[in-house]
Amino acid sequence: MESGPKIFQDVWAALEQLWVVFRRFPGHHLLDIGLMTFIVYQVYVRFRGTRAMRILAGVALLGLGYLLAQAAGLYLTAWVFGGVWAGALILVVILFQGEIRQMLEQINPRVPLRSMLRAVSHVRLPEESLVTVAETAFTIASKRTGALLLFERHDFLEPLLRSPGILIDAQVSPELLETIFSAKAPLHDGAVYLRAGRAYRASCVLPLSEKRRLASHYGTRHRAAVGISEQSDAVVVVVSEERGEVSVVEHGKIAAVDTPADLLTRLTERLVQEEKRRRRWAPKTLLTYNWRPKLIALASVCLLWFVLVGQQNAEVGFKVPLVYDNVPKELRIVGRREQVYVRLRGSREMLNLLDPSRLRVTIDLRKAEAGSNRYSISLEDINVPPGLQLAEVNPSRILVRMREMKPESNGKR
Repeated sequence: MESGPKIFQDVWAALEQLWVVFRRFPGHHLLDIGLMTFIVYQVYVRFRGTRAMRILAGVALLGLGYLLAQAAGLYLTAWVFGGVWAGALILVVILFQGEIRQMLEQINPRVPLRSMLRAVSHVRLPEESLVTVAETAFTIASKRTGALLLFERHDFLEPLLRSPGILIDAQVSPELLETIFSAKAPLHDGAVYLRAGRAYRASCVLPLSEKRRLASHYGTRHRAAVGISEQSDAVVVVVSEERGEVSVVEHGKIAAVDTPADLLTRLTERLVQEEKRRRRWAPKTLLTYNWRPKLIALASVCLLWFVLVGQQNAEVGFKVPLVYDNVPKELRIVGRREQVYVRLRGSREMLNLLDPSRLRVTIDLRKAEAGSNRYSISLEDINVPPGLQLAEVNPSRILVRMREMKPESNGKR
């Protein structure tokens, strides 16, 4: 019967200990962890599903191996892992400078913080453009001409392209799309890449799917549409040249549509209505929306902080004797305190070299007067070796009571 209250008491005691640790945790470290968590989350949501993200994951594993080897004292392994990790990190910056530039272009000081904590969105296609795309797709299908239209949503698609094609950056119109996909046009092979409400690139080569169960009547266009949709959240419209059929491909699945109205409905649901739902915001969704990547980012940064910073900024506490210096000859100390509690912060190497028996807290009583005297203890009053910092001293103020000494009697009357 007493197990229930006992469990509650244990839980409450654990929570109190956590609160004490959190309250004593330096504010600048909390700010450091918060900023790095925000940066890691932003990198993840912008690079997920891309080759850059997979290579970054490999670089992160190399870094983890380096830290584990260093912690275990495997110096040769740590040296090799550290060198490979540094080289791989530089290689990522060189190979994916375009993606890094695109990510930096998305950073806008005028964008609210709540928007940056939510999903990244590149979809800004007006509904009239979707009407144009839906009607033009069936016009092209009626002429038995093939076409491939690639809509970017949240994942960057440019790193996934086998060939980026030709930059056109033009407004979406029936004339433009029909001209591009005309059989005699030089850009008719490949996909038109629609991004941020415009026809961004043409003649783009997409990665082909390796699915073996794909129906035999689907050709290269459909296999390319499935391939890009397997690696990202893109929506792809495919027009079959042989059958004059229009299909929508998403998440590796092909769905045929019969009329321009059906195609418009699907595109509107995926590219407009879903975006509007994503943009709705309430204060509680700031942390709960997309919470798994945010939690993983926080846990990763905390682990990295503990390994890199926590080990270098360890703390240890000692009871240090109080030494009263320069006591005036006509005064004496009444009820002196003998010790204070001191916590020092620094690298573990420096703390291991520290000899606690040599520590002293010195109170200079040169200007003391009879009665009560208060002194604040600072780093200057403690003989702390270079490289260490004073994290805490308890009590931080010392009350020293002084009394005048009675003159000695010579025994004569």
